[in-house]
Amino acid sequence: MLQNIKLVRDFFPFVLLKAQIKYNFFGLLYWALLFSILCNFFGANFGVPFLFYSPEYLGEVGLWSFALLGFSVGGFSMAFNVYSYIKLGPRFPFLVVVSTPFFRFCINNFFIPFAYITIYLVKMTAFQLTEELASKSNVLIYNISFLTGFLLFILFSILYFFPLRTNKDADDTFTESNPVSTITSKGIGQKWYNYFREKRTRPIYYIGKRFKLHKSRSVSHLEKNVVESVFSKTRINAFIFEILTIGAFISLSFFRNFSLFEVPAAMSILMLLTILSMVIGALNSWFHRWTYPLIFFVFLGMSAISSKTGLFRYTSYALGLNYAKEKIIEYSPENIRRNHKTSESAYPSKGNIIGMLENWKKKTGEEKPKLVILNTSGGGLRSALWTFTVLSNANEKLDAKLSQNLQMITGASGGMVGAAYFREIQLRKELKTIDGNTAIFKERLSKDLLNRLSFSASTSDLFMRYKKVVYYDKKYTQERGCEFEKELHQNLNDYLEHPLGYYKEYEKSSSIPLMIFSPTIVNDGRRLLISSQNLSFMIGNDKKTTYENIDFQSFFKNNEPNHMRFSSVLRANATFPMIMPMMALPTKPEIQLMDAGIRDNYGGKVSVDYLFALNEWIAENTSGVVILEIRDTKRIMSNEVYRELSLMDKLFLPFGNLLTNFTRTQDLDQEQLTKLCETSFNFPVDKVTFNLREDYNERISLSWHLTKREKQKIEAAFSSQENQTAFDKLKSLTAKQ
Repeated sequence: MLQNIKLVRDFFPFVLLKAQIKYNFFGLLYWALLFSILCNFFGANFGVPFLFYSPEYLGEVGLWSFALLGFSVGGFSMAFNVYSYIKLGPRFPFLVVVSTPFFRFCINNFFIPFAYITIYLVKMTAFQLTEELASKSNVLIYNISFLTGFLLFILFSILYFFPLRTNKDADDTFTESNPVSTITSKGIGQKWYNYFREKRTRPIYYIGKRFKLHKSRSVSHLEKNVVESVFSKTRINAFIFEILTIGAFISLSFFRNFSLFEVPAAMSILMLLTILSMVIGALNSWFHRWTYPLIFFVFLGMSAISSKTGLFRYTSYALGLNYAKEKIIEYSPENIRRNHKTSESAYPSKGNIIGMLENWKKKTGEEKPKLVILNTSGGGLRSALWTFTVLSNANEKLDAKLSQNLQMITGASGGMVGAAYFREIQLRKELKTIDGNTAIFKERLSKDLLNRLSFSASTSDLFMRYKKVVYYDKKYTQERGCEFEKELHQNLNDYLEHPLGYYKEYEKSSSIPLMIFSPTIVNDGRRLLISSQNLSFMIGNDKKTTYENIDFQSFFKNNEPNHMRFSSVLRANATFPMIMPMMALPTKPEIQLMDAGIRDNYGGKVSVDYLFALNEWIAENTSGVVILEIRDTKRIMSNEVYRELSLMDKLFLPFGNLLTNFTRTQDLDQEQLTKLCETSFNFPVDKVTFNLREDYNERISLSWHLTKREKQKIEAAFSSQENQTAFDKLKSLTAKQ
C-alpha cells in the first residue's frame, strides 16, 4: 500500500500538476476560465456556455462546427503544453535523457486537457439531447467530429516537432536506450545545477515509450551546459511553432469576407486564448520573470501615446457620417447649448412633429384615436426576436390595428432591432414589395449574429485593421462593428440596408411610426437622440435646461446625418460593453456612444419627454395614450430567491451591485415615470406590458446567438396567461371609440 502511495506521489502527471499550480499560476487561469464556462460559472446569463455546447458554422450545428471546435481545443492544448514546457521543463532535467522530451512532457501533461475534454463531451451530449433536441446518432457524430478535430491539430504538432527532430539533442548521444553513465561529468558544483541534483532525490515515474511506465534516471553526471542546450533548442523550436500558429490564426482574418471562414464563436474565443497564451509563452522564454511587468508597462506606454496621438487608437465609425477634419465639432457644454438654440430658432421641429401627428390621426380614421407608443427593452437577440414576435402576433390578431395606431417607437439594444425589422416589413407591405411570411421573417431574425463578430474580435481587431469599407463614397476602417452590420444585413436579406434619411418622408406621412434611438454618450452620460427627424423640441430651450438630451440632426447638421447607415444607428443603440466597440463621432474631444440601456433600458424617459413636449396636442386630439412595453424580463419574477451574502459578496458588492441591480434600479425609475404620467397629463395614460421571462429559473441567454430551444421558448411566451391578459387589455384599449 505504502509503495503504491509513493508511486502516485511520484507519478509525473501528478508532479506536473503540482508544479503547474505552484509555478504556472497565470497559465492555469486560461483553463480556469474555460472550466468555469463549461460549468456555467462564467457567462451563463450571456449564453457563453451554449456557444461551446452548440457551435454554429455556416448557419448549421453539425459535423463541421464540432470538428472546428475540437481543432481549436487541440490548438489551445498544444499552446498550453508549449508554454508549460518552457516554464517548467528545466525543473525536470531527467527529460534530456529520454527520446523526444517534449513529446514525453506533453503526454504526461495530459491531466488538465483530458479533464476538460471529458467534462465537455458529457455536458455537450446532455445539452444536445435536452436543449437542441438532437438525435442520439447525431450526438454521437458530434462527439466523433470533436475528437477528430482535436486529434488533427495534435497530429499537425507531431509532424512539426518529431520528424524534423526538433526536440532532440544535437548529437543524440543520450536517449532512453542509452546509459547515462556514458556522459561525462562536469560543472556539477554550479548553483543552477545543484538545485536539481539536491532538491530532487526521489525518482519520477513517467509515461514513456509505448505508453509504459518508466523510472527517471539520475542526471547527476550531466554537465549543466548539456542540459541547458537541450532545453534551449526546444525553446527556440517551440518559439517558432508559436509564431507559425499565431500567424496561421491571424491570417484567417484576410479571408473574413468569405462565409467559409466565419468560424463558430466558441472557436474564436479559443483562438484568442491560444494567441494570448502563445504570445505570453514566447515572451516568457526570453524575458522570464520580467514578462508580466513588461506587458504592463508597454500597455501603459501605448495608452499614454494614444491619448496624445492617433497611434494605437482603435476607432469604430458610424458609416455614412462625414469625419473630415474641417467638419469636426467642438464638444463642450457651451457649444451644446449654443448649437441647440441656433437650430431651434432656425427650424421649428415641434411643428414638424405635430404635422406628422396630424397625418397619423388621419390614417387611423378616428376622431380621437388612441396614441400607441412602443417601449422595448434591450437584451440582445432574444429581445429582438421577442419584440418582433409580440408586434407581429398582436398585429395579426388585431387585423393590423396595432400598426395603424402605433405612432412612436423607442427603446434599447436588441428590442429596437426587432422593432425596426417589424416597421420595415409593414412599410414593404404597404409598398407591395414584400416577399415571405411571418414565420420566414422570424427565422431570419433569429439567425446567429455572433460568429462573424467574435471572429473579427479575436483576429484582425486585436492586432491590425487593414481593410476598408466604402459607404457614400467615404472610406471607413472595417472592424467588428462593421462585421456585425454585415451579418445583420445578410440575415435579413438586406431589408434594413438604408441610410437613416430613407425613412424621413415615410415617417412624415405616417406610413410608418417615428423611431427615436437614444444611445448613451459615455463621456458625460448624456443621451443622443437619433432620428431621421429633428427632435430639438424634446430638449428644451430655457436657461434652466440641463441639456440631458442632444439632438443628433441639429448637432451634426454639417456631417450629413441622414447619410448615416441605419444599421450603424442600430449598432450604436446596441453597443454592449466589450462585445461591440464604442462608436466614435466627429467631435473634439471624440465622444463615444454605447448602448441606450446604460441610461434607459426601456425607453420610458424618452417617451415621457416626448409626451410632455406634445402634451397639448395629445390632450386635444386623442382619447389617451397607450404605452406598449415589451420587456425581455419581468420586473418581479416568480421563484426568485434572495440568499445570504458571503464574504466574497461583501467584498465585491459595491462594484457588483452596479451590474447586478442595474436593470432593477431602472425598473424602479420606470415605475416612478408611469406614476408621473398618470398624474401630470390631462389625458389617460395606460400601460400594457408583455414579458418574455416570467420565471427566474427559465433562462434565455443575453447574447446575439440563440439555441433552438430558446427560440421555441420565445415563440411560446406570447401564449402565456399573463401575456394573453395583456393582449386582451391592448385589444380593448385600441378598439374604436
